[in-house]
Amino acid sequence: MLILLLCSPPLLAEVGEIRAASWAQPRDGEWLLQQPGIASAVRALQQAPTSRLQLLYPGGDEGALWAEELQAWLVAMGIPSSRIERIPGSAQVDRIQLRLQTE
Repeated sequence: MLILLLCSPPLLAEVGEIRAASWAQPRDGEWLLQQPGIASAVRALQQAPTSRLQLLYPGGDEGALWAEELQAWLVAMGIPSSRIERIPGSAQVDRIQLRLQTE
């Protein structure tokens, strides 16, 4: 039984999203925290200190740049970059999905 617990896969929970139309607005740190998806992701990370935030972004150069910028903002707000993982392949081309990965 203990072996099964130790080998269990990480749990993933969607905690929010950010849409391209919202991201196109002028932004600062205060604006970022007012976005429901980002605010809920930051709260979830704070409540689970060993968790990681996955940014599922649309593929291509534009999606990659968007995810890099979002990660830079999150790091500037105090989230360690080691707790953020960028993953190409969002299910929607106009949004970044935010998922929390916990052990």
